Amino acid sequence: MKIPLSWLKEHIPISLAPADIAKILTMAGIEVEKVERLPLKFEGVVVGKITDTKKHPNAEKLTIATVTDGREYFQVVCGAPNCRRGLKTAFAKIGATITDDNKVFKIKRSKLRGEESCGMLCSAQELGLSNDGDKIMEFSDNTPEGKDLMDLYSDAILEIGLTPNLNHCASVIGIARELAALTAHPLRYPTTSLKETSELISTAVNVHNLDLEACPRYTCRVVKNVKVGPSPAWLQEKLAACGLRSINNVVDITNFVLLESGQPLHAFDYDQINLHTLIIRSATDDEKLVTLDGNERQLKAGDLIIADPDKPLAIAGVMGGQNSEVTEKTTTILLESAYFESSSVRRTSKRLGITTDASKRFERKADPQQAIISLNRAAGLIAELTGGDVLKDAIDIKAQSFTPKVINCSVSYINNILGTQLGLSEIETIFQRLQFRLTYEGQDQLEVEVPTYRNDLTASIDLVEEVARIYGYNHIPKPATRYGHSTMPHSPIYLFERKVKTALIAEGLQEFLTCDLISPTQVESVTDSLMPKESIVSLLNANSQEQSVLRPSLLPGLLHVVKHNLDFQNSQIWGFETGRIHYKAGDQFKEQTVAAIILSGNNCPASWAAKSSPVDFYDLKGIVENVLASFGLKANFKNQKLAPFHPGRQAAIIIDNLTVGSMGEIHPTLLKSFGISQRVYFAEINLHDLMPYLKPTVQMKELLQYPSSSRDWTITLKEEASMDGVFNAISSMRSSLLEKFALVAIYRSEKLGHDKKNATFNFVYRDPNKTLSIEEIENEHRRLTQGVNDKLTTQQLLATT
Repeated sequence: MKIPLSWLKEHIPISLAPADIAKILTMAGIEVEKVERLPLKFEGVVVGKITDTKKHPNAEKLTIATVTDGREYFQVVCGAPNCRRGLKTAFAKIGATITDDNKVFKIKRSKLRGEESCGMLCSAQELGLSNDGDKIMEFSDNTPEGKDLMDLYSDAILEIGLTPNLNHCASVIGIARELAALTAHPLRYPTTSLKETSELISTAVNVHNLDLEACPRYTCRVVKNVKVGPSPAWLQEKLAACGLRSINNVVDITNFVLLESGQPLHAFDYDQINLHTLIIRSATDDEKLVTLDGNERQLKAGDLIIADPDKPLAIAGVMGGQNSEVTEKTTTILLESAYFESSSVRRTSKRLGITTDASKRFERKADPQQAIISLNRAAGLIAELTGGDVLKDAIDIKAQSFTPKVINCSVSYINNILGTQLGLSEIETIFQRLQFRLTYEGQDQLEVEVPTYRNDLTASIDLVEEVARIYGYNHIPKPATRYGHSTMPHSPIYLFERKVKTALIAEGLQEFLTCDLISPTQVESVTDSLMPKESIVSLLNANSQEQSVLRPSLLPGLLHVVKHNLDFQNSQIWGFETGRIHYKAGDQFKEQTVAAIILSGNNCPASWAAKSSPVDFYDLKGIVENVLASFGLKANFKNQKLAPFHPGRQAAIIIDNLTVGSMGEIHPTLLKSFGISQRVYFAEINLHDLMPYLKPTVQMKELLQYPSSSRDWTITLKEEASMDGVFNAISSMRSSLLEKFALVAIYRSEKLGHDKKNATFNFVYRDPNKTLSIEEIENEHRRLTQGVNDKLTTQQLLATT
């Protein structure tokens, strides 16, 4: 909704800047979305002060004036009789432009009768502000020099966005009423000058309201001898500023009153109403009406219409019909102003797909008392602008008397809700500014009578909001925030989960969050292998089949994350999730916390410094080992056979003979079912199983003073031999000098044989109390490797050479 500031000022004497008015309204809940200015016929004209004058030496009627804009001084030749020292006037500097008869004149340096003139002192007529062209403009002494006249004379348009509950603000008077309440300025309502003839309206028209429920109030007047034609300039300019085009003086007046008061009106060509009889009734299924937009509308039972005895004339509260449209040939009009029930208008408007300024206001509930006021206002303007004669009295059919609603409230209730200490007199002043009538019932109780246009107020809490708006949200004290510390300690699993998250982020992984609810199809990807079918927990009353099962693993959700990223052309996925899995153990339902890792794409971003390669099993294994090591844990990895994983690229994660998780490459068949075209690696660790094995984190230890010495050892193993068996054999050999060992290389070749592989291990020896001799190192290394060799021979892991 667009409202010109000049129109607002006709109803409220306010001198605030448009930006300040916008801020006041917005802070009160009436959002001003934009403030724009209407263009004027000049640019670059400022307030100038004449500091000195002298007679022109070559022209008796010209004056040479010295003018300042507050920063510089200029010599200007002027012929106005009121050009005098000390006068503040309109000064068009060099470069300013003035438009006259659609021609743009640019002010230039010139000479008048031999004297230089650096600008022009302007009259109001020259600037298009009024018809006063005999003298230059005069401003008050307190007008600042250099002030742009655009700021003084350009009208500002406030573009206001209203929520459905603010229908009482959907007019110029509505906004002026709110602004008057917010700024404590008096409100001026428009005066209605209505001269009636002696002819009674009852002799000219009959009105029958057959649906008082859908039309609780219907009023109308008849104006004869009208001359339909163009609207005066002031009316056209007001409508244009609000975004409406001018049609003719009668229709423009109905639109003007709608914008002014918020009450929709409609004008019928009186002579097109058969038998001069109006009937407000429900339509029938076989009726049609060509509306003012030229479209034929198929009416249905339940659509409220205005009709004569033969035909429909208008869709009540929505749009009129072409068969009774006011044209240049119209000489008598019937002017309608009604209160239609909101649900009836909304139902018809939505069904027909018609949205008009009238339907919007009726849908949001109009003011029943405003109908007759706006009717008289419009009838008076039509008589004034068209020369018409208003028949005596108005027809006013009401289903009831529309009395203001009364809401009970109390001073203490208002203060308790707002956290204020307002007194009765302050609250009474606020309600009076809102035009509410207040009665003090004693003992802190208030009885507030709310005007009929405030249909958004129904309960005492609504009155509290009104007090807050007018008092000002910025004035309500903000209490200091209170912090209450719980004495209940955090759950150990929660603290452990946070530490695991930190460790996973340190590995360069991004955290994912997926839903606990998955579909039965997704469950099939993990049942029988990760979780037996009888352990699955299904919802009794699921909202949808897609979210009907509690997840037994994080795998389905994370595969969906991979698919989503691939769909958006992001193929590099390094992520993790910590969350709950759910399953049934006997008669009990279990919920445990697990951590999952998912990798896909390359093991590092593309760079000139290093070539990237696809992630593999060992990238995943390295992350798992690093995370476990951050908690002082070391895991063994043993081959397993779980369906979701590739049969030769998976392992169980074991700590002290307890399987705490599983890892590996996801089976291609499962990836295909999710629509994933690249390899995906996944690991899942049960944090509940892992917690008992946590060791105290070593914060610091003494640096070793004596050097270490390393030896490599290569052995030939069977291809199917597990490295885990070799690691166990080495670990079982007790040695006080062996500090650590590691697998450093695996070698395969045709020469060695397809059923064999060489494994090279590195052993680090150190004595914390002395420097080891070569003999000591060699003897210990020989003892250790011979013992491991014997154990591997017994286990039949060594290959024959």
